[in-house]
Amino acid sequence: MKLVHVTDLHTVPPGDRLYGLDPAERLDTVIAAINRDHGDAEICVFTGDLADKGDAASYAQLRDCLQALAVPYRLLLGNHDNRAAFLEVFTDHSRDAHGFVQSFHDCAAGRLIFLDTLVEGHGYGALDQGRLDWLAACLEDASTTPAYIFTHHPLSPIGLPHFEPYGLNDSAAIMDRVLAAGTVRHVFFGHVHVDANGSWRGVPFSCNRGVAHQIEPNLSRSEAIFIAGAPTFSVALIDEHDVLINRFDASEPVVIGQWPPK
Repeated sequence: MKLVHVTDLHTVPPGDRLYGLDPAERLDTVIAAINRDHGDAEICVFTGDLADKGDAASYAQLRDCLQALAVPYRLLLGNHDNRAAFLEVFTDHSRDAHGFVQSFHDCAAGRLIFLDTLVEGHGYGALDQGRLDWLAACLEDASTTPAYIFTHHPLSPIGLPHFEPYGLNDSAAIMDRVLAAGTVRHVFFGHVHVDANGSWRGVPFSCNRGVAHQIEPNLSRSEAIFIAGAPTFSVALIDEHDVLINRFDASEPVVIGQWPPK
């Protein structure tokens, strides 16, 4: 199967700018690239920070942008989001029995699990108030099925000092539950505004720089330096043997040659 991973949209109300950029315009560029080149994807997952200030006007702007997307989609919440305002606009979006915006989707590749790690008013995330039990139940319910987790906050640190205070509470306990399931093939996340990939205790993960402003990665600096790189998204190709992740810039590249030459 093919799925698309998009993250960190940070939409603002129509006419506003964020660090001099228009997040909706950048999202439109991403959507156009997905429709043009990956319209055959089974699903497009947006891993949080949908709106920069979590306001209804920004969610309405997002809803309008998404009308052009040719691929079915699922939305996750990040630390910049507001659950109540989101649900005012996306009234029919899936949520669990406790009102958290999390759900799962069963497909040919296995079970896609969409987490809600938002802790209102804070940069860090959590899977408290039954959310971790919900994840464990989703994994246990499909104990013989490959699983893929989508989350805004990374499940464990990625080695960048700036994000250490803004990670996921009780990450070790969460990874214990993930490892106990034994079926998680990949974790997709957002939040960090950088390209990142690797593995946590043997579980592979990936993230891309996202749609809105991005962050210059640095292994020693605690400050975040925002940059205006091209908006990006990732495409995952998944079969019974492999999970292949490719990242794409949504803006037009400068072509300097071709091989083999014509």
